[in-house]
Amino acid sequence: MTNLTQPHPLLRQETALGNSFKRFEQSIVQLAGAIGLDLAVSEIDHLALRVNTFEQGEKWLAALLKCGRLLSENTVNGRPIYLVTLSQPLFFAGQAVSIIELPLPKNKRYLQQGWEHIEVVMPFLAKESPNEWLERVIRQFSLNENPQLRVKVDEPKVAGERLCNPSIAMTFIDNVENLTCIKFHPYSIMDIVKQEQ
Repeated sequence: MTNLTQPHPLLRQETALGNSFKRFEQSIVQLAGAIGLDLAVSEIDHLALRVNTFEQGEKWLAALLKCGRLLSENTVNGRPIYLVTLSQPLFFAGQAVSIIELPLPKNKRYLQQGWEHIEVVMPFLAKESPNEWLERVIRQFSLNENPQLRVKVDEPKVAGERLCNPSIAMTFIDNVENLTCIKFHPYSIMDIVKQEQ
């Protein structure tokens, strides 16, 4: 049984992640409010970290693997990305989240290393095309009309991936204080991993 009064083992052994976790959660809740996303009824698929050096990435990967097991190692948009399933979930915005994504660095340098974004599943409707999904989600949250948000539409290129899994990423335009991001995808990361196998 999970002890909710004690910090998660990952947050205890990696103090940089532990010290920033509550602020990350508060920043995501703030961003979700600006989007109009109700986190209480939305499926948070996984949490993601960002690193600027391979050394830091390997350190955090080792810490993650002490608390779980490797779910997947793949190449996305030309860089290695690790997915780790935690033995004990992290509690985040009222949900138990077990999967952590850790991409190793490519060319981009992030303003801060650590917790960076969450991914939320917004499933396809029956017979809905990827373009129809994009249009529906953008319209549902009025994303093109929100002056606070920067919206980026993408389709990550994953080696061996057979599912079309477009993404919509949202950040604050004025993101000096809040550097977090929320991404929507039609498929969960488990669906993607299963079809790769």
